[in-house]
Amino acid sequence: MEAIYPYAHLIHLLLAIIFLGYVFTDVFMISSLKNKFGKETDEKINQTLGSKSFKIFPISLLVIVLTGGMMMSRYINSTAGFFETDIQKLLVIKIVLALIIVAGVLFNLFTKFTGRKKPKFMQEQFHKVVLILGFFIVVLAKMMFSA
Repeated sequence: MEAIYPYAHLIHLLLAIIFLGYVFTDVFMISSLKNKFGKETDEKINQTLGSKSFKIFPISLLVIVLTGGMMMSRYINSTAGFFETDIQKLLVIKIVLALIIVAGVLFNLFTKFTGRKKPKFMQEQFHKVVLILGFFIVVLAKMMFSA
């Protein structure tokens, strides 16, 4: 595991930047375009962006979770313990925040594949929640290895 840790770390960071960058762009840039061009054009924009993000978003999140799990095993395991150190405690908080994001993405995938309508909150607020949780995940990651 130690041999592949730097590669998993690099992939994890690059995909996290892409993932949060897309969410940031959606929250602050793309959402400002809504209702600016008329209903038909807005629907085309949403369909185009939705089809692209549907291909990138879940796959990148899956790889982020897999690489995160690989890296997590270095700090949380039967030998090192689970809640023994401050790093482990911060890491557990990061994992919980990440699992909230994963649960939301899985819920959105479920609604898409079953043809159900997304709740209004998931349509209008989920990316904001992801952005806030992502911010705290980044801050916690920095806190884990500071001082």
